[in-house]
Amino acid sequence: MSPRIPIRFLDAGLGTTLESPPYNAKFPKKTCLWSSHLLITSPDVLTRVHKAFIEAGADVLLTATYQASLEGFMATTKPPGSHGPDKRASSTYSRQDAAALMRSAVRLARQAIITSSPSDRDCTPKVALSLGSYGATMQPSTEYSGDYKPESMRTVKGLYRWHEERLRVFKDDEATWNNVDCIAFETLPVLHEVQAVKRLMATHEDKYEKEWWISCVFPNDDLTMPDGTTAEQAVCAMLSLEEGERPWGVGINCTDIKKLDRLIRQYETAATRALDRGCPREFWPWLVVYPDGAQGSVYNTETGQWEMDHELKSQGPQIPWHEELAEIVTSSAERGLWQGILVGGCCKTTSEDIKKLRSQLTSVQSDAFYLEIG
Repeated sequence: MSPRIPIRFLDAGLGTTLESPPYNAKFPKKTCLWSSHLLITSPDVLTRVHKAFIEAGADVLLTATYQASLEGFMATTKPPGSHGPDKRASSTYSRQDAAALMRSAVRLARQAIITSSPSDRDCTPKVALSLGSYGATMQPSTEYSGDYKPESMRTVKGLYRWHEERLRVFKDDEATWNNVDCIAFETLPVLHEVQAVKRLMATHEDKYEKEWWISCVFPNDDLTMPDGTTAEQAVCAMLSLEEGERPWGVGINCTDIKKLDRLIRQYETAATRALDRGCPREFWPWLVVYPDGAQGSVYNTETGQWEMDHELKSQGPQIPWHEELAEIVTSSAERGLWQGILVGGCCKTTSEDIKKLRSQLTSVQSDAFYLEIG
């Protein structure tokens, strides 16, 4: 029998949680910052949401930086009467302003952890630096289409440079970097970007020294990424030794939960081939999965609205998200391949969903896994 593997819990969809009660945040349509815009207007609200995730049982908090970029903040108009962190009068934020605001997200997540003390927790939750794809920072966002512009951003070299510049914002400030426990490269839609991130982390591994994962999005009906890359091709790129060390985790996020079990099985097949059959578990990565909770609705990047897939709606009531995800995670754990599983939610999931998911997995009687706190 394979040894039991640990399961940890990630938080839920930050942006869609903020848009929902009791927060009811409104994001300006002219900005590409989405939830990161609250770093300017309402940092206290971000702290409240982080605390709600902790209280729900999250072991890992993602920072409010998914769509944050230097370009995004520098193109954002300041609120009336605001001078920004560098105190200079200007209608938009300077590069210094942008960097300071991006770093503040790490501090907010850490403060939420320090000031929260759930009674049933033995270990301190971790801070994961959320770094969305290049497409997530565009206006409108293109992480679900992979339609990257300009042309230079359709190459490994161009994406490498862009991700390096953004990561350096956090790395170059010692206090900020010390508060980052791990790094999440999320919702990558194109193979070139997977390769660019892998090369970046391999090239600078001696500098970064953090656990990190790559997570891809699979919106297509044939279970491929927006550019047509298969799950097997994505995993092979992540786990290839040609660019140096492998990531701590390989993941799937912002993807319909109905596709998740099939995708995980494809990940397992690809990882087995990449790592060679019989590879000891200590050399396997963690599996990181956080599907959306849209229950058949699809996000329209042009309108900024969630639109119901009427074909799915006509199929009747859906299995509760937390029950379906718990079953999928249990099945993967029972196959006994991954070093561990980090599971949470993406768009349209809330702290209540994480609470239910944790409770559901706690109730499962299985020799395949145990719940690891922190």
